[in-house]
Amino acid sequence: GDEALMISEMAEDPDIFRTMSFLMLTENEDAGEAEVRRIMRDIEASVADMDIDFHLDTASSEMDQLTGGSGLSINVYGEDLDTLNDITHDIMDMIDSIDGYTDISNGEEDADKILHLNIDKNAAMSKGLSVVQIYQAINAKLTNEKSAVTITVDGIDMDIKVVNELEPLTKENILDYTFTTEITDDDYDTVTEEHKLGEFATIEVRDGVTAINRKNQSRYMTVTAGVEEGYNLTLLTRQLEPMIDAYELPGGYSIDMGGEYDSVVQMLEQMLLVAGLGLLMVYLVMVAQFQSLLSPFIVLLTVPLAFTGGFLSLFIMRENLSVIAIMGLIVLMGTVVNNGIVFVDYTNQLRKGGLDRHKALIATGKTRMRPILMTALTTILAESNLIIGDDMGAQLSRGMALVIAGGLAYATLMTLFIIPVMYDIMFKRQPMDIDTGSDTELDDIPDDAAEFLREETADGVIDKA
Repeated sequence: GDEALMISEMAEDPDIFRTMSFLMLTENEDAGEAEVRRIMRDIEASVADMDIDFHLDTASSEMDQLTGGSGLSINVYGEDLDTLNDITHDIMDMIDSIDGYTDISNGEEDADKILHLNIDKNAAMSKGLSVVQIYQAINAKLTNEKSAVTITVDGIDMDIKVVNELEPLTKENILDYTFTTEITDDDYDTVTEEHKLGEFATIEVRDGVTAINRKNQSRYMTVTAGVEEGYNLTLLTRQLEPMIDAYELPGGYSIDMGGEYDSVVQMLEQMLLVAGLGLLMVYLVMVAQFQSLLSPFIVLLTVPLAFTGGFLSLFIMRENLSVIAIMGLIVLMGTVVNNGIVFVDYTNQLRKGGLDRHKALIATGKTRMRPILMTALTTILAESNLIIGDDMGAQLSRGMALVIAGGLAYATLMTLFIIPVMYDIMFKRQPMDIDTGSDTELDDIPDDAAEFLREETADGVIDKA
């Protein structure tokens, strides 16, 4: 069998600066994305001729995963580093085949070269050498620094070291390294022989690794990639996933889609859970208010209308559906039902007062249009600053603002058409008052519906149901 020794080629100067970071602020505190991008392009152009690797990040990079993501991270788990390296290179080729990814890396581009010294154990033993002897001799030759003496200067102990730089061992001459052995010949005499390492060993230069990472006692390597401007991480990952799933992995190896994509998926799952719980709570509150299971259901029909308007606004403005935008959908879900509540509650009051269903719906549309439009406009105008603003804060929250404003505007207009139709179809039964046992009934409190009914009664236009 063969034995292998590994020797790593170290940097010629261990004291060189490998990384240097700078923090820069814009003179304009309200600088928008366009201005920041322009500054970044100017900086990149100024260092283009320098022999350095230069990377720029903005202050909003930490929030990129909330606005669509800016990076991909894939972990490959297994034991053999060479196999891991081969798998990561295959994944890098897959990523490179998809337009939109940039700066694809497995972190091993700057790894040191590893000199593998393969020793034929049987051939070495025939020369009177063992693998241990060979290793000890080479290790002693590579250790060229020894502590000679310790002196004391001003109470401080200092070691004086002697460095032997004569005939250094390099990858070019390592196979010429000579071993002196003593063997017994056929006449039983002890004979001294010299053998070069090249007689029973070969060398092979391979790529090393910058670090050996472990998770749950398993080695892994990570493939990372950035996302070019104008592309969405989630959409790009959807193109990559089928290619990853079709890749045949060796036994004992696995691939995990981690990083920002995994964080986005987890956040989306949590958002869906929150949205479902919020919808249930809104329904239960309206059941207690209307004292009916059907009236709240009619009001909840405004929620899909609002979501439709929110998605349309994102599509028209070419904005990505991000986690920030989904937060806007949750806010919208609790806001848009207000218009439906106003409409249905006022219709129920008019019907209880004596108007038939059709006339109550028509009267509600006429009298409730102004307050419904006023409540919607206050919210829409409040979000307009984030929609048209150019500063970084406005750009970060633009997705949420577009969803809220667009969804509320669309749902408000549709409420005046869809809700009356659905009410007429689903709520033919006369609404009833339920005695809750309270001394003061809410329906006894004067309101504008009672005032409307008195005016209609005075005009003689009420038809009793």
